[in-house]
Amino acid sequence: MIASSRDLEKRLAQLKREVPTRGFERHPVFIKSLAELPPELCSPAVTALPLSPTGQTLIVFPPQIQRGHHYVPRQALFFTPTEVTHVLASIWPGEPPQVTHLQGRGLLYLQVTLLLLYGFLEIVGQGPDSPVRLAVEFNTVAWDKLAAPVRRFVQAGRPEPVTPAAGVPVVPEAQSAAQALPLKFSNGIRLHGLLPGETLEDLVFQPGVNERVLFLFHRAVLANTLVLLTSHYVAVIREELKVAQGWIVAYIPRQSIATIQCRPAAQWNELIFQLDRESQSAAYSLRLNAESAQAWKSIWERHGGRWEDVPPGDPS
Repeated sequence: MIASSRDLEKRLAQLKREVPTRGFERHPVFIKSLAELPPELCSPAVTALPLSPTGQTLIVFPPQIQRGHHYVPRQALFFTPTEVTHVLASIWPGEPPQVTHLQGRGLLYLQVTLLLLYGFLEIVGQGPDSPVRLAVEFNTVAWDKLAAPVRRFVQAGRPEPVTPAAGVPVVPEAQSAAQALPLKFSNGIRLHGLLPGETLEDLVFQPGVNERVLFLFHRAVLANTLVLLTSHYVAVIREELKVAQGWIVAYIPRQSIATIQCRPAAQWNELIFQLDRESQSAAYSLRLNAESAQAWKSIWERHGGRWEDVPPGDPS
């Protein structure tokens, strides 16, 4: 339906008043089948989903208010061993929900943001004709329910089965660099960086960079950032510039990376991961200082990756 801005404001104000504020109604819940879905998440497109009879995880999230004012309707995530589906309710009564479906074998990149109580899951992957982006905002209390199926979905795109290894496998060349990391980031490798069965082959850590403002103040320019090269992925673990109490974690399948472009700027180098799956393209960007970018270039080329140095101002 087409609604005026005034109608939209009134509808959102009404919905915000109905958001649960206490008790278990605020938390996501597991369901066993699509028959348990709330009415606003049901439609013929949802009931026809190709869910697996085994190994599936179905999670329903209540309506939320995120970042103090942003309304997020009721939504659900359905995971099978190889696929994920996001269902987002409409804010208008009677309208069908929005359905987004992705397969693990078509993954271009996945990024999850966990900052205090704010969570955001972003998955970009191969679609029928062009890349599809799946985006989910959630309260981070739900991460305990989400973490395992999200990691299984990422692993579904690996080119061959992997036997989980005991402990945290690290090649000797990366061992000393991993041991020298700040405690938060050495824990980050264990908690987020290595998927089961992956081996850590190399890494670059960039400490955060601040600039002086008006002689008395400092402003964050670059965040603490750890870039990992594992058997099948590039994993990025970083902090947000203004909120150090949390994580932003990305997984990029190595087989999806066509090349990495490096474009220098005044205070950082912009690394652009050019991603490709069967002629469908996307990009993932990362900012590193010149020293860290050069260190990552050496690692990437040593492991057979393509690298392009792009002159400043070049629009390519």
